[in-house]
Amino acid sequence: MTSFDAFFELASGEVPYGYQARLAHDGLPAVVQAPTGAGKTGIILAWLWRRLHGPDPAGTPRRLVFALPQRSLVEQVARETERWLANLGLSERVALHVVMGGAGESQRRWRLEMDQPAILIGTVDSLVSKALNRGYGISRAIYPIDFALVVNGAQWVIDEIQLCPESTTTLRQLAAFTRAGGVGSWPMAEPAGLTCMSATVSARLLDTVDNPAPVESDVVRVEAGDRVGKLAVRLNASRTVARLPVEPGDYASIAAAVLRRHRPGTLTLVVLNTVAAARGVHAALRGESVPLTLLHSRFRGVERERLAEAVGAEPSGAGHVVVATQVVEAGLDLDAAVLVTEAAPWPSMVQRAGRCNRRGLLADAELWWLPPVRHLPYEEADVRASVAELTVLEGVAVTSEDLLGRDVLVTEPEVTVLRRADLLALFDTAPDLTGADLDVGPYVRDADDLDVLLAWAIWAPVDASGRPAAEAKAPEARWRCRVPLGELRALAKRVAVWRFTQVTGQWTRVSDRQSARPGEVLVVAASAGGYDPESGFDPSVRRPVPGCPSLDPVPVPVTGMDQAAGVEDAYQQDDASVAQPQWVSLEQHSTDVRAQARALISGINPALPVPVRHAVAVAAYAHDAGKTHPAWQDALCALAPPDEREHVEGGRPWAKSAVAGRLAYAGGVTNFRHELVSLLLLDGPLRGLLADVEDPDLVRYLVLAHHGKLRVQVRGPDDTDDDRLLGLKRNEVVLTSDLLGQPGGTLTVDLDQFGLGGARSWTRTALGLRDRYGPFVLAYLETLVRIADWRASANPGTAA
Repeated sequence: MTSFDAFFELASGEVPYGYQARLAHDGLPAVVQAPTGAGKTGIILAWLWRRLHGPDPAGTPRRLVFALPQRSLVEQVARETERWLANLGLSERVALHVVMGGAGESQRRWRLEMDQPAILIGTVDSLVSKALNRGYGISRAIYPIDFALVVNGAQWVIDEIQLCPESTTTLRQLAAFTRAGGVGSWPMAEPAGLTCMSATVSARLLDTVDNPAPVESDVVRVEAGDRVGKLAVRLNASRTVARLPVEPGDYASIAAAVLRRHRPGTLTLVVLNTVAAARGVHAALRGESVPLTLLHSRFRGVERERLAEAVGAEPSGAGHVVVATQVVEAGLDLDAAVLVTEAAPWPSMVQRAGRCNRRGLLADAELWWLPPVRHLPYEEADVRASVAELTVLEGVAVTSEDLLGRDVLVTEPEVTVLRRADLLALFDTAPDLTGADLDVGPYVRDADDLDVLLAWAIWAPVDASGRPAAEAKAPEARWRCRVPLGELRALAKRVAVWRFTQVTGQWTRVSDRQSARPGEVLVVAASAGGYDPESGFDPSVRRPVPGCPSLDPVPVPVTGMDQAAGVEDAYQQDDASVAQPQWVSLEQHSTDVRAQARALISGINPALPVPVRHAVAVAAYAHDAGKTHPAWQDALCALAPPDEREHVEGGRPWAKSAVAGRLAYAGGVTNFRHELVSLLLLDGPLRGLLADVEDPDLVRYLVLAHHGKLRVQVRGPDDTDDDRLLGLKRNEVVLTSDLLGQPGGTLTVDLDQFGLGGARSWTRTALGLRDRYGPFVLAYLETLVRIADWRASANPGTAA
């Protein structure tokens, strides 16, 4: 199939609008400006057609990263995309991953199949944090992989930019840093792009310090010739503006006015500026005969799915009343006959109006407004300006374009601007000695401010503090609720809120001294309350939360493929990656990983010089050499059943076992890292592997970084003795037999390079590589080795 029109119609059942076809044929621009309801989400199909059938597939990034300002939009866009892929017969070819809510299979595919097309859909905070090497809700070891994959080879689309100015500014800056041949940009392994979309586009928002506002030729709009058929009907849709004759904050009177104006068989939408106001009106409407739904951002996924189904159903009979907050402002395909809304900044009013008579089929749609009690969470001047403009429009029927064309005061937000030095500082993913991390919140804050992910669960406490067992895993995404940090603090003062601290490997209580960070996954006992399935997160709720999952205190054995998932909520010990269907020798695994690395490079053909490609292959071959250390081999072989022990001992060295389990090292060592030994072996008995490598330090870095645990810094949380580091003792002597085609020899452990300074400082070496290759390419090279390792672990013996 080569026709975009036929491709679009097969996917969606509709004929593309003119501007949608231009996106496919001319390429994705810097800006798409189209009114609410004009089908901007169709850009997904434009990208997909270009990648699979267009004039320049190789020049079209292989991943589409679709960022939305609100959670409610993510599920909707994901459902539509899933339907499109199924209709096109592409579900098996194109991975679809819903960030912060995807199933394990989708989490596997988009990373493991980095050479195939993929679509990522998520909120701006969850996605843009990945692009800053601090992905919210994922384990620290996965940061560099996601960083590499959402920058190299990624076409970003950020929708409704007026609702997420911080993330938009950050992405505009990142676009400047990735621009091919641009001043101050870094090299890229694969082409990348950025498209900003909205009905209301602010030139000031797009004009960042390193990236001037796009020229007119790089902006796509709905042109006069596009205004035909269904699109013309939608664009001409109007609604009559009138002041609701009730007092602000009088929820009972608002509810009564809503019931008087509601039309049976239709949708009535009520939009309030705060969750508290929405709950107040919803409570006043409870008990009425009209079907009623409350919708805001503070529900768990299990309830949100149910609510989305209820809201999306076509109203019939008595109709439907939906009471909501700002979550309905963008993307939700609602078509209300009557809209009742508090006054908000003008861009928000335009978006809300677009949910009234959305399809343009009503001749008498109504938009009723009233002032809010207080201006928060908006600027007071913006709300006053909207009130003044709405007053002028009393009794006037207006289209969305009429509203867009009115010059109404809107305060331009002050945002934190990401600079080159800031991004360079984020390349090092190691926490400080207290376990704290650099905060990327100011660069990614979305319309709902900074949130954490809170889950309610049941567990058997391990001690008097009530903490979960160290092996307990946080509930999966559908059990989590987005909670603003400020409201979490209110709950944490009353009940215990638990976080898993990766530095200590234990669950610890959130406190004022150890406060929560944006994007963290936190757990609260179901008995503590704080949530109601009908009204969502509410710190004042004291009754137990029904229907909560149990925390599993037993580590779940995983296969190599499962370990490859790098799941969003993974706290899984990477020791379990040793488990395979059969025992795999170190030589076999090393050969397999090298073959997978070469295959990946061949399939992707990234913009990497031949010497760099060779360095990746050598690193893939040498990455697990450190497993030959007796401490690691002893721990692995100890997993074998007694009747297999003799056979296993005679086959050393192994890379993988046929038994799942955590490795237990002799002498009480808990932080042994085999990748550090691999690096030291390259400096010693295996130095011959580097003989024909143009940049030996690159191979050394890629070997050390292949689990994401050790990269720029080499230290462990328990290392307080200068003579010990990650299970190794200074001047320890390790004898090696013939390995990876190199003769056996003696390794004397040298720890001097891992100190804080000096000419031989490892950190100096790593940062030198970052500056030489650029942060995007170096992270990409890490990812090639790690994905090759995952793929070889999932398919042992493929290089035989």
